[in-house]
Amino acid sequence: MRILDVQKLTDERWLNLYAARFQHNGHKGRWVFASRREPSQPATAGDAVVIVPVLRQRGKKPRLVVVREYRVPVRDYIYALPAGLLDQGESVEDAARRELMEETGLTITRVKRVSPLLYSSAGLTDESTYLIFVDAALTPGGKAKLEASEELEPLLLDLAALSKLCDDTSARFDVRAWSVLYVYQQLGKIE
Repeated sequence: MRILDVQKLTDERWLNLYAARFQHNGHKGRWVFASRREPSQPATAGDAVVIVPVLRQRGKKPRLVVVREYRVPVRDYIYALPAGLLDQGESVEDAARRELMEETGLTITRVKRVSPLLYSSAGLTDESTYLIFVDAALTPGGKAKLEASEELEPLLLDLAALSKLCDDTSARFDVRAWSVLYVYQQLGKIE
């Protein structure tokens, strides 16, 4: 496949639409997609971090931290994992620490694993994220510091609550959040 050219269709701050003309096996086509970067910027740099935080407290069972947040494109609340955009030059770990504190008031105590660069929906967007698995702790006096455009509520789920939510067919989920809930449900424990 060969990209012939890419035309910017919108001029927004956080996300834009582009139309790519391409040629493949003698066929010419057009593909419209969303991107957080200009076409000249490398797609090898991540756009965002998605955090899988497990709250660990002495004497208590571990709990998975998820958020229930309103998402304008869905026009409803969804269950998701804490997440946010990487600032220019910011490391994945630093972005995760900042976003987890901003959205939940929790502190990361240990980074367990950072995924390779992942793509959310490659047919619609080139947005790329890192999935980071962490242990978290309550922060004395820690409070969420949401942006004006954010409406979300952090939830601390033990295995029973996690399993019940995972099986709720009326709930709406971010694909990553449901996948994580399902894996923990099948494992029978929160790792």
